[in-house]
Amino acid sequence: MRILHTSDWHLGRTFFGVDQTAAQRAFLDHLLDVVAAERIDAVLVAGDVYDRAIPPADALTNFDETVTALLDSGVRVIATSGNHDSFMRLGHGRRTLDHAGLHIRTRISDLTWPVLLGGSASSPEAVVYGIPYLEPGLVAGKFGCARSHEAVLAHVMDLIRTDHQQRYPDAFLIVAAHAFVGGQSLASESERSIDVGGVSVVSADVFAGADYAALGHLHRPQDVTDIVRYSGSPLPYSFTEAKTPKRMLLLDTSGPELSVESIALPAFSDVRTLRGTLEEVLETGRAARADGEDLTETLVAAELTDPARVTGALGRLKETFPQLIKMTWVDAAQPAQAHEAAAQGSVERTDREVFSDFISHVTGQPADVEDLARFDSALLELREATS
Repeated sequence: MRILHTSDWHLGRTFFGVDQTAAQRAFLDHLLDVVAAERIDAVLVAGDVYDRAIPPADALTNFDETVTALLDSGVRVIATSGNHDSFMRLGHGRRTLDHAGLHIRTRISDLTWPVLLGGSASSPEAVVYGIPYLEPGLVAGKFGCARSHEAVLAHVMDLIRTDHQQRYPDAFLIVAAHAFVGGQSLASESERSIDVGGVSVVSADVFAGADYAALGHLHRPQDVTDIVRYSGSPLPYSFTEAKTPKRMLLLDTSGPELSVESIALPAFSDVRTLRGTLEEVLETGRAARADGEDLTETLVAAELTDPARVTGALGRLKETFPQLIKMTWVDAAQPAQAHEAAAQGSVERTDREVFSDFISHVTGQPADVEDLARFDSALLELREATS
């Protein structure tokens, strides 16, 4: 059996407010091409099919059309709910849909309801157990375990290992989970935190005994161990994510051991971080246009290194990059200044000194006499008004 591990489609999500429906549709079309070219038997989505509990109509249509195309070609689809999904809505009608080859696992009662792949009903080649996102505060009491993701997943894996050993001991054991697993520090700002009081991190040892753990939640591809892996999201949803190439993972159970192969994904959206002085960044845009690039849909973060803020910088950038998402001023001396300020934090400073430091921090230049005079006047008026 050839199984394609994906996760975190986040259908319906925007990129800082910019619609991503076309990019998501492009990914789904590419997915169908890969499935056909690689002779895939099943597609696995490890959580966060949608970006929110009530997805927009375009997101529902994209999912429906893609799943229909997969099922029509004889490919089965396995999906679990992530922390962004509504387990009730995503799982509605799941038992009926199961007969059609769409296997959705969203509830506690689904934990020991594996998807059988290859072989026969009594002796499958592989079994996939889908673990939906389980909020410890809601399920720990039912499981009789500690209120942490580690304890909840450990309990669930005990149930799965027991069920697998009793019913399908000769089949490859594959689990899909949506969690933050041990030692991975490459989370990005687009991932919704599932941490409450430091209890979100799960050790990879929880998945001991499995032949493969298909993980979702972290958007950047990464391998915790050889058999515990994040496919990552197919699209970047932050500028930091865009710096890491995207992938899907192909599992093959045809040999004596399960093998894993990475399949690189092309970029479905143009996301760039440009760093330099204002003129350098603008020149980058001019050069790209001269080379025939269309920048109208390019999502840009500009990090400007000018020693002082330049008047009208935002407007000039937007003329060159219509989809400018954010602009920040980067002061090379800032880290040292911040460290010095922190070291002096215990020394009491006057309001005037605080204001002067703020002006210096923001503009890169010391506050002038007029700035200080206006501050003194405003502070005096405030004190008189509140006395």
